[in-house]
Amino acid sequence: MDIKIDRSAPTPAYRQLYEQVSSAIESGELKAGDRLPHIRELAAALGIARNTVEAAYKQLAVEGFAKGRRGLGYIVEELDFSVLDPEPANADAAVLIRESEEQRNRDPLGGAHGMAFDFCYGNRSVEMLPMHALRGLADAVLSDACQAEAARYMDPFGHLGLRKQIVRHLRETRGIRCVPEQVILQPGTQVALSKIASILPQSERIVAMEDPGYNAARYAFQRAGCAIRPIPVHAGQRAFLDALHASDARMAMVTPSNQFPLGFIMPLSTRLKLIEWAKGAGAYLIEDDYCCEYRYRSSPSPALRSIDEHRTIYLGTMSKILTPSVRISYLVLPPELLERWNAVHSDDYCALAWFDQALLEAFMASDAWRRYTHSTVRAYQLSHDALLGALEREMGSRITIYGKDAGLHLLVEDALGRSQEELVELAKGAGVRVYPTEQYWAHEKHPMKSLILIGFSGIARDRIPEGIRRLAAAWR
Repeated sequence: MDIKIDRSAPTPAYRQLYEQVSSAIESGELKAGDRLPHIRELAAALGIARNTVEAAYKQLAVEGFAKGRRGLGYIVEELDFSVLDPEPANADAAVLIRESEEQRNRDPLGGAHGMAFDFCYGNRSVEMLPMHALRGLADAVLSDACQAEAARYMDPFGHLGLRKQIVRHLRETRGIRCVPEQVILQPGTQVALSKIASILPQSERIVAMEDPGYNAARYAFQRAGCAIRPIPVHAGQRAFLDALHASDARMAMVTPSNQFPLGFIMPLSTRLKLIEWAKGAGAYLIEDDYCCEYRYRSSPSPALRSIDEHRTIYLGTMSKILTPSVRISYLVLPPELLERWNAVHSDDYCALAWFDQALLEAFMASDAWRRYTHSTVRAYQLSHDALLGALEREMGSRITIYGKDAGLHLLVEDALGRSQEELVELAKGAGVRVYPTEQYWAHEKHPMKSLILIGFSGIARDRIPEGIRRLAAAWR
């Protein structure tokens, strides 16, 4: 075994010695029962101190490479490295690592980035982020007055100041009456849904979900051990209510203000019957009000929670009005569920950073917030109108458009009945990214096989007409 010590290297000499000896043992150059050179002899040969050699040998002994024996020095242990992955498995692992990396770099709604025209849903264009306002507020948030709070654990429900601002915001914009003690901040909608499911006994974790509906919510419930009962929303009120009454669900998740992904508003008559079902079944409603701000032909419809305070769990998010990267969601619990929540989550800590919450509190308390929300809604209305106009102008009767009046996307159905896969691939060939909708359905068999999602929140408005012109040419 040829050992060399590089005195100019940043790695200490004892560590260099340890690494070379351990590598020789792993490779089989040093075999079980071989004796390592005596400490004094090796130190003299390498021109290093004896305690340097001794430190390396002790580390080898601690890790099980060698064992010190009186009168013999250090002897290599019996080790079977054949149990470690052989080279082919390592190659397979490299493939899996690459595939995992590719998957993480894909948009959560499907498809990779990099197309010339990306009609994604939910992402935002950088130009629309309120960076100037946030920079101005950051110094105030980090002032001396706030430093004491930054140095300790927060309330498990989240920063009280932000919860107070959310209460005010909900009262003014959604007609919801609640107090800060009912508001719980969460790091994203999926985490919030998992926490909600966890307050039910395992035997009662049965959730009715709109079909089609938000697939990430379905996955969150499934990971929480819930049984899912798909409830059709595309076949009318009667089919929806019949399926709901036939289920044994203890919770029902709905998107009444803007059904995702179909884009319609739940009529008041259906809302009242939904509340009636919840009362009769002893169940709870989860109102996902994810996109309530964006209505372009009428005022936002009242929240379900505003007409039912006892059976409705309200779920809101900052992802659509601010940015999905902030990962701040919140829920409003009925008073009846607070005791159960506290019992199940008594050991929880708030999972959101103090600075993020304090900065958002300051933003929502400022006049800049009101100006920002108004300008954002207006900007999205212009983008919505640009997209709708381009689709009608370029494709006309060759498509059917759903969800024209609200939200951050439109659904387009191909009149020729081509598959989503074919339509998406044709678009890619023209440098245009549009998105399939298969993942939103609970079962493969459904009547909307040619339905494509086209979003407008992440693309510059002036690029929409050219992107749709290319899409129309590709589909033609």
